[in-house]
Amino acid sequence: MTNSNQFSSDPTQGNGSSRSATSDNGLNKIAIGALIGAILGGIAAALANQNTTTQVNQGIRNVGRTAKSTADSLNDTVQRIGSAVNSVAENINGSTQEVNDALNSVATNVSGTVKNTVGTVKGTAEGVNATVKTAMDAVNTVKASASDVQNVAQQTVNVAADSAEASSGETLYKLVPVNQSSQ
Repeated sequence: MTNSNQFSSDPTQGNGSSRSATSDNGLNKIAIGALIGAILGGIAAALANQNTTTQVNQGIRNVGRTAKSTADSLNDTVQRIGSAVNSVAENINGSTQEVNDALNSVATNVSGTVKNTVGTVKGTAEGVNATVKTAMDAVNTVKASASDVQNVAQQTVNVAADSAEASSGETLYKLVPVNQSSQ
């Protein structure tokens, strides 16, 4: 199939008529030119009419008003979204401050509890230390007494009793302390 704008040497191609393609192409161009001229003439005549010009102006103004209204609505929407984001941010900031205060309170209470516990443990340790010291003093006192008893026992002399023999054939001894100053 050939393009209608191309010349063809076969008179039977195209629309099936016996006329040449050259004459069809020329008629087509004339028809299209007349149609374009009629449209442009109609537009020019319409614009020449005052009512048509007024309606076109009103239509253009309405388009402008609609664009302005749409822009204003978009601006309002953006401002509402901005306010909502601001409100959320303020609430997050407030919540963060509350969490910070709660954590600070817990840390302060834990610190106070630790200080009280350390004070109690320190007092208990001091009490245990004093008890151990008292016990050591008592041990040293008993130790000193035992040493004194040992010294006294070493200073005693076995002395035979007046009755040299007991009834069972045993010898009785009498312990007599020896005065250290006499030695």
